[in-house]
Amino acid sequence: MPERTVRSRTAFSGRLLTLRVDDVEMASGRPATREIVEHPGAVAILAWDGERLAVVRQWRQAAGTEMTEIPAGTLDPGEEVLAAAQRELAEECGLAAASWQPGPAFYTAPGFCTERLSVFLATDLTSTVADSPDDEELESSWLTLAEALAAVADGTIRDAKSLVGILWLARRLGETGPAS
Repeated sequence: MPERTVRSRTAFSGRLLTLRVDDVEMASGRPATREIVEHPGAVAILAWDGERLAVVRQWRQAAGTEMTEIPAGTLDPGEEVLAAAQRELAEECGLAAASWQPGPAFYTAPGFCTERLSVFLATDLTSTVADSPDDEELESSWLTLAEALAAVADGTIRDAKSLVGILWLARRLGETGPAS
């Protein structure tokens, strides 16, 4: 079922995102138009101290609400995913990790966006100092895994990267938490 791109044009190019419009020919030969948000990719971090998980609370303008999430961020140009995860953990939580294990990687919204998000499990945590980006205001805190699973179940944690990460960690640790 592959599609053939007949024409591609940039409708918008910003600091973070580009909107591309592709005219395609479907496998059946019918024409169609695809609107694609080009995103450089992102990382999310499960900062786990053996008992608690680091989370951040911040305003999300697109959702129009404050959200509790696992720390995460966008890749800088040419940045490797692990380096981005290390940078984001320091910037958002003031933490460094001696041990990094890759977790799931997935496309966040493949129907219209190229963003691929890589999740990492960070352990053997220590405090560090890093500058926070000027365009973010967030508050970091800790949740036990049971509290994080309860927050997933009651809808307090509701973004895809946090849901995927927390549920992956719970499965990895053999915990199921409250039913939703």
